[in-house]
Amino acid sequence: MMSVVVASVADVRTRCRTRDELHAWVNEHLGMNVPRAAVCPNHQAPFDYLWRAYDEPGGDLVVWAPRGGGKTRLGAAATLLDLRHKPQCQVRILGGSLDQSLRMWEHLEPDLLRHAEDLIDGKPKARRIALTTGAAAAILPQSQRAVRGLRVQKLRCDEVEMFDPDVWEAAQLVTRSRKSPGSPPANAGAQDFLPVRGAIEALSTFHRPFGLMQRVIDRAEAAGTPVIRWCLFEVLEHCEADRHCPTCPLWEECQGIAKKACDGFFPIDDAIAMKRRVSRETWQSEMLCRRPSARGAVFADFDEAAHVREGVEDVVGRAAAPPEVSLAIDFGYANPFVCLWVATYADRTAHVIDEYVQEGRRMAEHVATIAARPWPRARRLACDPAGSARNDQTAKSNVALLREAGYEVRCRQSHIVDGVEMVRAALAPASGRPRLFVHPRCKRLCAAMKAYHYADGGRGGEVPLKDGEHDHLVDALRYHYVNEPVPYVPPRRY
Repeated sequence: MMSVVVASVADVRTRCRTRDELHAWVNEHLGMNVPRAAVCPNHQAPFDYLWRAYDEPGGDLVVWAPRGGGKTRLGAAATLLDLRHKPQCQVRILGGSLDQSLRMWEHLEPDLLRHAEDLIDGKPKARRIALTTGAAAAILPQSQRAVRGLRVQKLRCDEVEMFDPDVWEAAQLVTRSRKSPGSPPANAGAQDFLPVRGAIEALSTFHRPFGLMQRVIDRAEAAGTPVIRWCLFEVLEHCEADRHCPTCPLWEECQGIAKKACDGFFPIDDAIAMKRRVSRETWQSEMLCRRPSARGAVFADFDEAAHVREGVEDVVGRAAAPPEVSLAIDFGYANPFVCLWVATYADRTAHVIDEYVQEGRRMAEHVATIAARPWPRARRLACDPAGSARNDQTAKSNVALLREAGYEVRCRQSHIVDGVEMVRAALAPASGRPRLFVHPRCKRLCAAMKAYHYADGGRGGEVPLKDGEHDHLVDALRYHYVNEPVPYVPPRRY
């Protein structure tokens, strides 16, 4: 099965006005037949990225793609199109390492020499090329010094999972949209001289639930930024009829789809060889782009499909008695103050139904905010034992203030690993169904459950890493379990 090219582009200078024209341009001038159809549910095609990056007004993009899935090559193609068709457009390439930046440059430089040689201004430099139209591209090293002070239209970030978080944060302020100055330079080519919107593109694999790419995806989804995701099957070549499906190592994931829908560039034999070399976890995270690897994660059993739901009636039974609502609190001022509302049923199934996360406020303000939430008044409250210490300014402890507000406060001392094990047992008991669920509105807690991890991938000890972002929400949850009333069980008579 082959994609049908429905448009033809004769002149490399011609600006593409439709998806069909762009696909034909890339096919004709770069020899790339970029897949245009998604194969797996909830995935997009690689061409969707190329069109969104090219079409103006554009905007920020996140690309989650597999190893060898063409994201670096497509980033180079998008850069060529920006330079060739958008006069005065400034593009910078920032890789997770200088080697990664050079990989995209190694695709881009020969493309420019072949398709824009007449526009190159002077002799190309090792890491920078300028055109007589005012457009230019360059690669940047992975450092704050290289990023700060930039003013460019497009920043293409390749392999974001490998970025220094401080460099990524500094890079968020470098883009500037370019307004149309009116008429293009005389040698700009026969295309409209349109405005170019400032945009940052994050292209990467995603293999660590607690890495930078997780944060980038979470922020993108919260802000409505497009997240374009494809896996091996969106780029896998068409499978010929002479291959015997039931004995193929890819059959478990493929189920014959490579014969019906795949029409990419990734050789099937290479995919089979790779699958045989790696673990199932690595294969699923880095090639199939499913959930990231749980290696080093504290709550590897946390699965949004299983544990995140609006209600738990289907788990505990619709005839179950109404749950008791209690609070779980981790104190903070410079660090965030966290409060979780936990509905606990008679069978000890717990459902976290709401969250409140706020820093920089006094305890009295938190108490007022908690009371204003629309949930039944909680009688019981579990919190950090450190809250029993008196405040130097008020001479009262946080625990005392909560008790004055009418709460029955419990703050039992415990080891972190003990509380963590209690949460694990509720997520995935050795016998029976899960007993811990989270409401979809608790986005910060869901993110923390995925991102809470051990230092150095689990080799840094048994105590999880306190990262200042996710540990506070997990601390509040474990206080709930550490302070949970244990039902009285009569002694057995023998």
